[in-house]
Amino acid sequence: MNTVQTNIDLSYLELMADGDDFMKKTMLDMLLEEMPPELEKLRQAFLNQDAEQLHQVAHKMKSTLTFVGNDDMTSANATIEQIGKEGTDLQRVGAHLEILEQTATQVMPMLQAESARLA
Repeated sequence: MNTVQTNIDLSYLELMADGDDFMKKTMLDMLLEEMPPELEKLRQAFLNQDAEQLHQVAHKMKSTLTFVGNDDMTSANATIEQIGKEGTDLQRVGAHLEILEQTATQVMPMLQAESARLA
């Protein structure tokens, strides 16, 4: 199995919050709340081999992952979105979904720590 990049780059979050710690915390908390159910939706769409749902959920996750700043997650999600859009060979999604899920388990505590730091 390939190793995944487990760092985060919150520079986009910093830019969008314009240095406002309350806004950064609010946005981080939204990310932390939204990411697990969105990953579960992707998992279900994959299990159901639902190309349209894969495309829609991955497309929605693009903005969330931009704030996280993890290149492996962003790349895996973009690939899932493209596969869903094409609607063929959906089995390829499995490896990319695994990257998303594996990386999320390592990235989420970092996001939680940053949110706690801002409290």
